[in-house]
Amino acid sequence: MVVTDFTRKEGIKGRPEALNTVHMLKIASSNLGIGPQHAMHIAEKLYLQGYITYPRTESTSYPNKFDFKGVTAALSRIPEFGDYPASLLGVSIRIG
Repeated sequence: MVVTDFTRKEGIKGRPEALNTVHMLKIASSNLGIGPQHAMHIAEKLYLQGYITYPRTESTSYPNKFDFKGVTAALSRIPEFGDYPASLLGVSIRIG
């Protein structure tokens, strides 16, 4: 096979939404022909091997009263994260 021509397109593609269990099972069934039990077995295996986060929630949004600043403050206390969590909200959190 020899490529004789190509077309170049530029654009921006947003990040994909996290899959919830129901969506994952629908995609596995309709696109891959994999039954629900087999799909869950594969997802569990990938999770245990550290390749994916386990799709265990049916919600892809946070409640209106979710405490983002509180979570950010808690994450800021973990040394491995450095200043990154506080930078997400543009706040300065001083520990100690």
